[in-house]
Amino acid sequence: MAVNGYKWLIPLGFLVLAGGAGAAPLQTHRAVYDLTLGRTEAASDIAGIDGRMVIEWRGGPGCGGYTSLQRVVTRVTGLDQSYMSNDIRLSYFEKIDGREFSYTRTEYTNGELTDRDDGVATRGDDGTIELSREEGKTLKLPASVLFPVQYHNALVEHAERGERIFELTLFDGTEERESPTTIFVSKQPDAGSDVLPDVKGVEALKSVAHWPVRVSYFDTANSEGLPNFEMGITLFENGIATGMTLDYIDLEIKARLKELVIFDDGTC
Repeated sequence: MAVNGYKWLIPLGFLVLAGGAGAAPLQTHRAVYDLTLGRTEAASDIAGIDGRMVIEWRGGPGCGGYTSLQRVVTRVTGLDQSYMSNDIRLSYFEKIDGREFSYTRTEYTNGELTDRDDGVATRGDDGTIELSREEGKTLKLPASVLFPVQYHNALVEHAERGERIFELTLFDGTEERESPTTIFVSKQPDAGSDVLPDVKGVEALKSVAHWPVRVSYFDTANSEGLPNFEMGITLFENGIATGMTLDYIDLEIKARLKELVIFDDGTC
């Protein structure tokens, strides 16, 4: 099965806490999603996908920043009934002033460790970023790069101003370099429970504004100008997502909220 071309780890720029001007109060939480296979094309050699994704956010100003833990476990079945299991874990800390971002990412395939990456990205006085990775490797990232909390704050601010199409650049540790993105925001529906699944904890979202959002992710090395993949999401102003789809050229993965736990404010 040719599964290495798929980005199983969901970009964290979406699944973060809001904090922009006029945004809803920050909400730390744990969200659990079931993953299933949606659309497939004839070119795909994948017959099925099932799994689970867990996103946890803690922290805030009193903690000096935000801590996130993400884990995505999938079982991929091929047309020949072979299967592959993937277990990807990402943890990181982003300082409240956005000047430092540290992360560790590990990947297991069929129970064996197949990839590990960790790094620290530091923003200098001129805005440019130096990324120090394992084994002493360093590289420069442009000043336009936003870390996940910064990225989401900027997205919310654009959406609240009524902007429907805009571009932001993300670095969240899921790729070796930054990811340019184009964001499409649909008109904000009335606050309410029309998109809320029937799971415990979602009552906290009934009065929170939300948007249908779609993001195209690009590779800086791709000269064709086509996105690597696209993600659609129902995004609430406080950073919680109730559902999402991850679209590749030949298949789609769906994530459905299964469980939501709201943490007390200031939980570090």
